[in-house]
Amino acid sequence: MLRFISDSESTRNVTRRLIVASVITGLLLFGTVSPSFATVNFSATLPMAGNPINPTYDFEKSFYINYPAGSKLQNILQNKNETIVFSDNSTSDPALKTFMQQINTDIITNEHSTAVITDLVVNYQLLINGYSDHASFDYKVVLTPTITGYVLNKASGDIPQTFDASWMAFNASSPVTITTSQYGPIEINYPIDAIQSQVPDLYNALKGTDAFNVFKAHNLLDATGLFSQQPVDKWDALFDPAYTLTETAGYGYQGQKIAVTTFSSGLSNAFSGTLHVNNIDEDFTGSDGVKYHISTKEQANAGTINIEGHANPNKVQGGWTFGSTAQASSTSGTTTAGGTSTMMVYGMAGFAGVIAVVIFIWSNKKMKQTITEIDTGPVEYEERKHWADKFDGESSGATSSGNQPSSPDDKTKRSAI
Repeated sequence: MLRFISDSESTRNVTRRLIVASVITGLLLFGTVSPSFATVNFSATLPMAGNPINPTYDFEKSFYINYPAGSKLQNILQNKNETIVFSDNSTSDPALKTFMQQINTDIITNEHSTAVITDLVVNYQLLINGYSDHASFDYKVVLTPTITGYVLNKASGDIPQTFDASWMAFNASSPVTITTSQYGPIEINYPIDAIQSQVPDLYNALKGTDAFNVFKAHNLLDATGLFSQQPVDKWDALFDPAYTLTETAGYGYQGQKIAVTTFSSGLSNAFSGTLHVNNIDEDFTGSDGVKYHISTKEQANAGTINIEGHANPNKVQGGWTFGSTAQASSTSGTTTAGGTSTMMVYGMAGFAGVIAVVIFIWSNKKMKQTITEIDTGPVEYEERKHWADKFDGESSGATSSGNQPSSPDDKTKRSAI
């Protein structure tokens, strides 16, 4: 009796269910995460020693204008390729020093922070590229301040150290004009001002249109979205208990045996929610009466904060702080990215394992139900002979009956292997 397994529709359904179960398990463990590039990409490290730090703010925004063939904007922008790149610092530029003081005023007045910027470095870049049917304007401004006074109180015994975080989300709303040797005066905060100084014919063509208002609407140097778009207690948090040993001194840790907690934002997931961005995508009529199209690319804000010690965010009088201890707290569990406790992750993993076992048992049962038995009759065998004897038998049979079998009862035999 031979047994065959048929490839039925139910077997394929089992396969599909296994795939769906795997996807659901992945969602349980990791959430629905979608990567995102940032309008402001912030990065900082807060050491327990409280020495001056140099965080970075990377502000980026892109504009696109589509134009028809033969239009005025095509004549201005087609084949135009300009790159405006320069660096400056508050030590050598009085205008940038004034700008730094404006940020300090905003930090103290609006963010209620005790931190102070003592130095500021600016790296500016504007790329203008014109093609046959559209042009792109890519702005990038990187601010690297030197921050002091961000420690509110030092750790003492069981009292954690408190880091001030409110200074991180400042907004520089005033125009900032830097005089450069290559390009002359450049205003770095409002996109339309750079167009006015570098592409004046485009500025005049856009003036009075909706596209002009899009370029003019918002300043670039606004970091308030770091906290307003996604509160710090919704940021992904990961505590790394692996101590920084002397072997890692080459990476800048200098052998200090203090663990690090990392907070990061900029991802949409089940824990922090979906991040929304107000990109513009609309038509406008130019001064020549031709219809054009303008769009912007402004992604969600992102931040990464590395804090020495086992840190947790707190909101005090409307501002954010971090409380940190050099060792992991015995009263709070270690968390993983997404703010989910380690025990919860293990529990979800165990639950997913139970689901997988149940699915496999069920699918095995279904598979057995699809087995079909086919009656092929008795199996006949012939006696095993030497290959030379077979030739002798065939020869004698052929002599007596030609090509016919030597006996009418002879049947096709199955050879036993």
